[in-house]
Amino acid sequence: MPSLHFVLLSLILALASLLGAPSLADDQTICRRRSVKGLHVELREHDTFDPDDSLSVTTTGPDGSFEVRGLENEVGSIRPYLRITHKCDVKDELKCRRVSEIDIPKEKVNNGVYEMNFVNLNVHGHRDTESCEE
Repeated sequence: MPSLHFVLLSLILALASLLGAPSLADDQTICRRRSVKGLHVELREHDTFDPDDSLSVTTTGPDGSFEVRGLENEVGSIRPYLRITHKCDVKDELKCRRVSEIDIPKEKVNNGVYEMNFVNLNVHGHRDTESCEE
């Protein structure tokens, strides 16, 4: 017969996974001091043992603004990040694109809105990759 402590721990973990961990980002994209509309923005969550999860996807509005919300069922805290696909400061704007991944700080998870104000895409400091079509 399982001990009472084991049963209680299992119940707590099950409830925690059902509640999920919310995350939200509310920002505006800019490139060379100009807002950028129509960008693909994805809220993702780092996973250690399996592929990262996509929590939400949106497109930037006419003024470059966007809001993404996500909920992930994880035991413990989540490690969310933004993935933004754009053409800011690429070698060839017709053939190339850049993907910037920006971590959301732990203290902002489960604590309301993460406001970066402006996401400056021409600053290379995030995890950035550039790919070009032949």
